[in-house]
Amino acid sequence: MSEGTTSRLKQNMFRLIIITIAGAMIYGLPYFRSYYYDSYVHVYHLTNTQMGLFGSLFGIFGAVSYLFGGVVADMISPRKLMSVSLVLTGVGGLLHMMHPNYAMLVGIYILWGFSSLFAFWPSLLKALRQMANPDEQSKAYGFMDGGRGIVNAITLAATLAIFNHFSKVASELAGLNGVILFYSVFDIAVGVLLFVVMKDEQEEEHTERIKVSEMLKVFKIPAVWILSLTLCCTYSMNILFYYFTPYASNVLGVAATGAAMVTMLAQYIRPIASFTGGIAGDKARRRSTILYITFSAMGVATLCLALAGNMSVPVFVALLVVIYFAMYAGYSLVFSMLPEGGVPESSAATAIGLVCTIGYLPEVVAPFVAGKVLDKMGDSGYKPLFIGLACMMFIGIVSLVIWDRYIRRLKKENN
Repeated sequence: MSEGTTSRLKQNMFRLIIITIAGAMIYGLPYFRSYYYDSYVHVYHLTNTQMGLFGSLFGIFGAVSYLFGGVVADMISPRKLMSVSLVLTGVGGLLHMMHPNYAMLVGIYILWGFSSLFAFWPSLLKALRQMANPDEQSKAYGFMDGGRGIVNAITLAATLAIFNHFSKVASELAGLNGVILFYSVFDIAVGVLLFVVMKDEQEEEHTERIKVSEMLKVFKIPAVWILSLTLCCTYSMNILFYYFTPYASNVLGVAATGAAMVTMLAQYIRPIASFTGGIAGDKARRRSTILYITFSAMGVATLCLALAGNMSVPVFVALLVVIYFAMYAGYSLVFSMLPEGGVPESSAATAIGLVCTIGYLPEVVAPFVAGKVLDKMGDSGYKPLFIGLACMMFIGIVSLVIWDRYIRRLKKENN
């Protein structure tokens, strides 16, 4: 940021805090099952494949919603879209407490796929982009993602205490219901708060509805497709790292609470990693440089998990620290690279929606495939699962090579 330039990020700090809390809390319900994997399977009498199906259903509806949600987010204010999404997600949690059977659970995850993804993420990211100057983009995304990590770390500690208390005095079902109620009430409350304190600034700035011709222009921007592939690779880790919990309990023999902490550890590392990645991304000559490092670290560490024989718990945790730090240091940088790729701000949410539709496809495929592999191969299935995950990290490096070549060509054309 040049001298004398006012920091838009500092001016919008209160709004940033509000959307950060919203961005963290809305995903507590769709993903809490992963932290209590074994208990969830036991209480609701599920197989690994059925557990994977919940994630895939969530991802399918999310993939469809991202694309259309991005278009809607270019037409309607984030205040309305995010508020409605939060309240509906909380309502889904209350339905989850009504002793659901498998069919009802499927319906609830479909609801969450719609409510927590449709327009929520694209509108949040568009609002975030408008809160910062061009040279503050990585910092804005990094601070938001790091803030989500802080919120998650606090709420996960609270939910773990709730789960442990009610599981001991009553049952595992009571423990899970306590967690569900906590997230449901919080989501609804944050949805109402966001609606009250946020302003409809985007409706004032962009009242004209986006045209089909503008959508087609976004589809023709190569940067959108390259970043979609990059996000697809890095998000594979965001989805499959939850399987470190059953790996810890079933293979390494860690107790249920300790196994839950294995994946919760990611949220404690997330703030430091996201802040570091965001600051480094803005200071680096090329943001892709940071991603080369993060993809390499995740790929090597995951290969070590897959190929190691008898592994001690301290070594296992050390590898996870490397993976988690790299995962969150690089994740938010993908979205901050859109301006560099020539994506206009007026179509930012549409572009983000397309990137998310393709980039979040691992959420559709990965959980179901992982569940199938584990049901068929048992504990030996973790090795091919982790090897496949490492391969995705190295494909991510290839996508960055393509990105750098495209940016060099784009700069030559603009000179």
